[in-house]
Amino acid sequence: MQSNIRIIELLRFLYQQTDEAHAVTVSEMIEYLKSKGIPSVRQTVYTDLEALDTAGIDIVQIKSTQNRYFIGSRIFEYPELKMLVDAVASSKVISAKKSQALIQKLGQLTSIQQAEQLQRLASLSSRVKPHNEKVYYIIDSIQTAILDQHQISFQYYEYTPEKKKILKHDGYRYILDPYALEWKNDHYYLIGYSHKHKGIAHFRVDRLTSVELLDSKFQPMPDFDVAAYTNKMVDMFAAEHAEQVKLLCSNELMRVIIDHYGEDIEISPYDDTHFTVIIEVDPSGTFYGWVFKFMGKIRILSPQSCVDKMQDIARTFI
Repeated sequence: MQSNIRIIELLRFLYQQTDEAHAVTVSEMIEYLKSKGIPSVRQTVYTDLEALDTAGIDIVQIKSTQNRYFIGSRIFEYPELKMLVDAVASSKVISAKKSQALIQKLGQLTSIQQAEQLQRLASLSSRVKPHNEKVYYIIDSIQTAILDQHQISFQYYEYTPEKKKILKHDGYRYILDPYALEWKNDHYYLIGYSHKHKGIAHFRVDRLTSVELLDSKFQPMPDFDVAAYTNKMVDMFAAEHAEQVKLLCSNELMRVIIDHYGEDIEISPYDDTHFTVIIEVDPSGTFYGWVFKFMGKIRILSPQSCVDKMQDIARTFI
């Protein structure tokens, strides 16, 4: 029993205290075990290190006058943890309080020293974070509903000019067949068949409230393609209908088009400095705003109704 506790404590010490920049000697291991009331000698530590290595733990040895040891590969490497921490810290879905808790948990997957570095890198003070602490659990409920094909009901809120939350449509409860949760433009969107809209719709998850998992089940539309749907929606705003729009784009914006619509989008050369592309979008105010922000480097060629609408919008800025 004593040997089992010793090897577990030794592994804990190596896992928490060592990394490539912080290796420890056998003497330091013996001192740590002593602080835990576990007597040991050099030979028992060598035996335990060999047992850990045989069990698949990556114990790296740095040979010198006093050999030093550290945990090599882990479930997550430090650069991977940095990416995960940054994603959590910058998320507009997760509250500051919940973000801090998640980052602390991620820190437990590496050494104490690297965990402290991750905390410093997170720097949440300047991030735009939601105040809705329930979003984290709303997402979990929605994912359960998607997997079990259960309908959900919810209310949806918006803001007044005074920044007060108000329920849309006097607190109307939407009933939805949830198909997918989609991450786009730093927000989670719930996509599914809306019984109010009699068709596919999407909702910002952080604007949902009073979410309930219903007993009633549903069968998703067999030919519904989540990726194709989201590609049509510029910035995922309201979708009344989709329409094919032909754009004239400066060559320098090829990256923008590919970022939005993928490498498979069909492109046609127009002249030495432009190309054309036909995309299927919801021609809403958000779409026109997206075109406008490129300051003429993207122009609408057809249909004429979209050209006229863009011209009308442009006149409002003069």
